[in-house]
Amino acid sequence: MQRDFQRLLLVDGVLTGYALFEPGGMRCLLHPRDERTGVHYSALAMIHAILEDLLTPVQARAHLQLIEQHLSGPDGVRLFDRPMAYHGGPQRLFQRAESATFFGREIGLMYMHAHLRFAQALAHIGEAQRFFHALCQADPIGIRALVPSATLRQANCYYSSSDAAFADRYEASAHYERVRSGEVALDGGWRVYSSGAGIALGLIMRRFLGVSREAHGVCFDPVMPPALDGLRAAIAWRGQPLEIAYRVGAAGCGVRALRLNGARLEFERVPNPHRTGGARVGAAALRALLEPAGNRLEIELD
Repeated sequence: MQRDFQRLLLVDGVLTGYALFEPGGMRCLLHPRDERTGVHYSALAMIHAILEDLLTPVQARAHLQLIEQHLSGPDGVRLFDRPMAYHGGPQRLFQRAESATFFGREIGLMYMHAHLRFAQALAHIGEAQRFFHALCQADPIGIRALVPSATLRQANCYYSSSDAAFADRYEASAHYERVRSGEVALDGGWRVYSSGAGIALGLIMRRFLGVSREAHGVCFDPVMPPALDGLRAAIAWRGQPLEIAYRVGAAGCGVRALRLNGARLEFERVPNPHRTGGARVGAAALRALLEPAGNRLEIELD
């Protein structure tokens, strides 16, 4: 599958969003060669290819640069580099994208679910500073300090999208470039929404704090910027209190050493083609060192 992926879907070094296999050959959609939709870049295809290790490390970083150049706004990553053309209702290729009258959520392109998957891809690659910034863009607390064009938002709710405040889809199509320049206000989209809040919490626990429970133990693989060196987190592990202290080096990822209650923990290295992988520790090794009254785990990162 990976060979066919590389052979067919990477055209001129850019992953195509969709490929139509027609009698005359393959047609690229959502790609610089796409002359049918006017949309040339698609974030989700690139993000999931990175997460599934279908791209080489060089290709993955090149696609992250494409996302930064063509698909990033002040409030986060966008699904496409421009909105789908609106034809007054009838759809020609894509449901909702061409027929929905409201310019918000997926139609407005800044869909938080996709942005969080982008953050996950940054953690997978080991881009610690960009990963932390992407997490902060998904947090409504203090959002206007990070995104000046954001409107007032309820701070204790998860928002499913960030919606550019255009009057209608015609205005959005004509002036979409004003979103990136910060000239258009950005409203919080749907609130109390089920799909993305769990992903956000999972990214904080498993990618930022780097604690992933597994069937036979735990994987430690934090990704955080060096400025957070010395961070401490209090969690519970199988009902026992555990304080985690982070020693963050210049890379911000790649476990170098683990110490539980002063004793060095042996671990198995988790493979990652893009950076130094995480550390997998068996449940028995953890249980042998845990104390009922309280525990301290030190994680040292490259």
